[in-house]
Amino acid sequence: MRIKPGYKIRDIAGEHVIVSVGQLHVNLTRIISLNDTSVWLWQQLEGKTFDAEAVADLLVAHYEVERPTALRDAEAWIASLRKADLLED
Repeated sequence: MRIKPGYKIRDIAGEHVIVSVGQLHVNLTRIISLNDTSVWLWQQLEGKTFDAEAVADLLVAHYEVERPTALRDAEAWIASLRKADLLED
């Protein structure tokens, strides 16, 4: 899977939010806010193909968490992006 093209992270009022590129106005009824870890993962994976294992590898290497925890967090992160329709297969 990969992050759908056409979306970028922007800082709006101190929050990291995902916006559609070229969109002049932010749709305030559908704000997708990211925490610092999600922003970091997005930056590492944007434009690349990945799976839960690859995301877990990044989490283990960067945050030194246990592999099972990293995999569980990776699957949750992917599920949240999928729910927001930000991933393509």
